[in-house]
Amino acid sequence: MPKICVIQFNVSDMDAAIDFYCSKLGFSIKGKEYYPDIVLLDHEGPSVLLYKVDKPFKIDYPNVAQTLVNIQVDDLRKVMADLKAKGVEFIHDKPQPCPAGIYAAIRDPSGNVHELLEFGGSVDDQGTS
Repeated sequence: MPKICVIQFNVSDMDAAIDFYCSKLGFSIKGKEYYPDIVLLDHEGPSVLLYKVDKPFKIDYPNVAQTLVNIQVDDLRKVMADLKAKGVEFIHDKPQPCPAGIYAAIRDPSGNVHELLEFGGSVDDQGTS
């Protein structure tokens, strides 16, 4: 059976990516042995690495085939408010419904799109925002 062992985010500016994933999203650095080309993030589960590429790319989310990473959060509205205050680019201004709960998409400095997902949440909840 196949097993996903590494999740790789291709980034055009390694320092901006480190700031985004660590200072804003809360990951920490596990290894910088191959910096500035590769940085390994500390993560429970498959390895997550940042990989330096030449140029950014803005994905036409959600209209094209793409691979998305969903990041689980406990309180989507609170996380959205915190990340907006830190300057994170949101594709959705408010939580969106999905079968698992609610989500909102964000874009990293290189154009990668990720979804923040709160299991069981509802767009009708008032939350903290």
